[in-house]
Amino acid sequence: MKRLIITNGDYNIYQVDKNYLYAIAKFVVLENYKHHTNDVCSKNTEEDILKVYKEELQFSSVAYLFIAENHRGKLIGCIRVMKWDKITRLPIHKIFNINLQKCIPCSEAKSFWHIGRFAIDSLNSRSSILLFKQLMICAVHQIICDTHGCMIAETDSKLLRILQLLGIQTHTLGPGIIYLGSETIPLYATKFGLSKFYNSHRHLLCNLNISHNVQLETA
Repeated sequence: MKRLIITNGDYNIYQVDKNYLYAIAKFVVLENYKHHTNDVCSKNTEEDILKVYKEELQFSSVAYLFIAENHRGKLIGCIRVMKWDKITRLPIHKIFNINLQKCIPCSEAKSFWHIGRFAIDSLNSRSSILLFKQLMICAVHQIICDTHGCMIAETDSKLLRILQLLGIQTHTLGPGIIYLGSETIPLYATKFGLSKFYNSHRHLLCNLNISHNVQLETA
């Protein structure tokens, strides 16, 4: 499945199903290494791609996947958001060994939405700021629509600074570690913490056509 949800002069954004997961995993890993280490030929690259792919595959039935392609069909950006069932181990558990329900005050969140696999082609400078905002708003939209929604993520330290500049109020859950070539920090943001960014950029959702049936596998 590949559903057009946002069209732009330089690229299109689609909601896709699990058939795109390997391409997403490869893109995320290569962009991380390219952006943070200037090395896309690491001996661990293929191992990391398969690890990310297998991890995302187990979430595919409950995930919203978004990709951006330029008009030549090249993947230039992606993001994934999913509602946590409070049972499945997430990357934030595996990497940081964090107990979310103990670390995040229950008064602030009852539903946890994990955002991950957020990457944009570092060589595609044209319209990259707009693309960043549009991909992020696609993911945040799902959380804002949930009365008790809360965002959880493991975020590159540079990306974290950008999120804060965009008005997203985050709370760190522990110190950062090196993951996929960069310093990665566990964090959360409540619905209130996301609202400034969402309200400032909700116009980017014009003509948005997101499927609310997450069972997206094609027959």
